[in-house]
Amino acid sequence: MFIWSAIAHLVALTSPGPDTAVVIRQVSLYGRIEGIKVSIGIGLGIYIHCLLAINGISILVLSNILYKFIISLIGSTYIFYLGVTMLLSNNNSYNEIRKNDRYKNSILVGLITNIFNIKAFLFFVSLFTILIDSINNTFYYIYPIYFALTSTLWFSLLSYLLTKSKNKKFNIYSNKYVSSIMSLVLCLIGLIIFIRSIYEYF
Repeated sequence: MFIWSAIAHLVALTSPGPDTAVVIRQVSLYGRIEGIKVSIGIGLGIYIHCLLAINGISILVLSNILYKFIISLIGSTYIFYLGVTMLLSNNNSYNEIRKNDRYKNSILVGLITNIFNIKAFLFFVSLFTILIDSINNTFYYIYPIYFALTSTLWFSLLSYLLTKSKNKKFNIYSNKYVSSIMSLVLCLIGLIIFIRSIYEYF
């Protein structure tokens, strides 16, 4: 059962979503190292999601409509904020801000993006509902570490691949076209999550 769960996790990782978008954002603005840092933040977020799911806290959160709404609201607002700041950083007037912002805490960006991703809550609740019978004292620690580590490695690999090319046209770091597209994608993701959460709550 763990093998099927691991495969499902890998499929979820490679599917486009807020985590992928925020990795591309950090890489295009600040380079590979910041992409790896945001990957670590995402991994930490997934580790927390796993622990919440194992202990049944995620189910309690998701069963409360107000809590679910608040999490969706915070997550969508933050993703939209990342998109707007990325869009502003593409303007020449914001070049100085961008330079000074280079060492912004990308780990925190990754953590916040993932921890307030309502889809991550739902995914890991579903995953650990299947795995719960096979979790004993040892696997209680191994499973969360595995999912967090594979997530960090995947997004770190993505950061590497996106900056591997020596040709500036294919290397997305400081590529204004990619930055503009990703900023709009982030804003769109934030808006969709926000509108959906409003619709579901009211």
